[in-house]
Amino acid sequence: MGDGAPDRRDPHALGIYLMRVTPTDINAAEPFQVEFKILNTGTAPIELPVSPHLSDLQPSDESVAFNYSSLALVVRGEAEPQGPPVGSIGFVELFGSPDHAESMMVLRPGEWIRVTANIKLLKGPSVPVSARFRGDFWLRRNTFHPHPGGQSIEVNNLYPNSTPTPFVAVHLLPPAASYLSK
Repeated sequence: MGDGAPDRRDPHALGIYLMRVTPTDINAAEPFQVEFKILNTGTAPIELPVSPHLSDLQPSDESVAFNYSSLALVVRGEAEPQGPPVGSIGFVELFGSPDHAESMMVLRPGEWIRVTANIKLLKGPSVPVSARFRGDFWLRRNTFHPHPGGQSIEVNNLYPNSTPTPFVAVHLLPPAASYLSK
């Protein structure tokens, strides 16, 4: 995996807004719906993947390596000020490749798109807690390498600048069984 950090001089930037989270009382074991607004907050156009299906980008010959981009739309949960610690995260990924023009979109500065997705938290609280969600993203260039008996994926993180966006208040509930057993 290639790694690095954003460069404040880079003219590329994104703001990931959470326009709607439904419901706002979230059981950590259940998916919930999020409407994301992806805004180009930079001063240069940015090309983003927009296909929900990686399989649409695979070559017909499954033994051939292929390149693709991925954009993870992330929901990060954190504690309310003065609240107990909260560390929750969930995401959905979009995929694209220049070989499939319909899977990529260029956003010029100030342009935006909306994406609605079902998200499930990877980790939830052990007791009910008030929290707040903020949108975030990971943008990557990937190469899928099939080989006998398996595969590997070469991942290179891209670092457009991230514009902070407002929080959305939520109430996180532990998975029903663990909460009821206490």
